[in-house]
Amino acid sequence: MRLICAVFCATAAVGSSFWLPSVASATDVHCTADSDTDITRVDGRTACRAASGTEGRSHSAGFDGVGYANATSGAVAVGLGAAGGVGASEGVGGVPIAIGLGPDAIALTSLADVEGRPPAGVGLTIAMDGSRAQVSSTEDTVVCLGSSALAWNGATGAGCLATPLGVVRSTPPDRADSADPKMSPEQQLRPE
Repeated sequence: MRLICAVFCATAAVGSSFWLPSVASATDVHCTADSDTDITRVDGRTACRAASGTEGRSHSAGFDGVGYANATSGAVAVGLGAAGGVGASEGVGGVPIAIGLGPDAIALTSLADVEGRPPAGVGLTIAMDGSRAQVSSTEDTVVCLGSSALAWNGATGAGCLATPLGVVRSTPPDRADSADPKMSPEQQLRPE
């Protein structure tokens, strides 16, 4: 997982140096919801929606993109879409975070407590420039498609990172029996 974090941070730092100047002129909308509220704001092609149950809090924002967040059962959901991207998160408990940056980028995070698995923790998806990232705790999936995507499910340890060189996946601890027991967690990262 350290390798994934290092590669992603370096990629994000270089990418943001090109992307951030264009955000200054972006149309932006912000939505925040708690205590059983639902807020939607639309300004041209920029939009956000934040919805919450009685025990949830959600934050979403669109910067020339679409952000969506829905939180119930004590979840704190965050969705951000920028420069043509979509970030959509929903949580029944836990902290789902979804960030879509760049044209046609889609990041989806969906967390819920599933019987027999660890409780919903933090789920993070980041997709850039036409890539796709998804975490779904109910379907037990972590998906990275394209050349700039990161998905991580903190409850299970499953993660993936898509780069121009390929996709790297981490082996979750509950599936470590399928990996070589003599390998460290860093060595269990497998390129596809």
